[in-house]
Order: sequence, then structure tokens, then C-alpha cells
Amino acid sequence: MKRQVIEKCYLYNNNIHKLFLDFTHTFVLIKRNKMLDFLTQNIITSKLIWLFNVTLENTTAKVKVNNAYTSEFRVESGVKQGDPLSPTLFSLVIDTVLKKLEQ
Repeated sequence: MKRQVIEKCYLYNNNIHKLFLDFTHTFVLIKRNKMLDFLTQNIITSKLIWLFNVTLENTTAKVKVNNAYTSEFRVESGVKQGDPLSPTLFSLVIDTVLKKLEQ
């Protein structure tokens, strides 16, 4: 299907723009301050944005290596893994990005 669309665009001399997203890594790469900016653009209420911000701020983590934990470090990007809000946040951000691409 994708190949047919590309061939038709080439045949009729139409421009085509392709975007490929690796969703497994996209979750980690989203900067939290940008995520909150995207939420305000999506007409999300300030109360919900505050709730999202509270769940994401001051997040720290440790890594377990050979049955020992590393020192604690601050996490400033991405969404929390396993958090029920994460898929919703991710969907809202991706929706905003795709809308901007349409413009």
C-alpha cells in the first residue's frame, strides 16, 4: 500500500512527505516542559495540566547493576513507565505534533 502511494505521487508529480516514528524510543525522548506546552495547545484544562505536572516533577531513579543500585539521579524527560497516565500523555503529545505537521 505504501509503495503504491509513493508510486502514484511520483507518477502524477505530487510532493510526498514521509514521517517514520520509532514509538519505542519516542516515549523516552519527549522533554517534559515541551509536553506541558503541547497539553496547553490541546485545550486541556489547567487542573489536568497541573495534575500531569505534579506526577512528573522531581522524578528520580536508580539503576540496578549486579544486584547493587547506582546513586539516585534525576529524570527530566520522557513519561513514567507503567504509569496509567503515560499513554494518555503520549497520545496528546503525538496528536499535537501531527496537527502541526498538517499545517
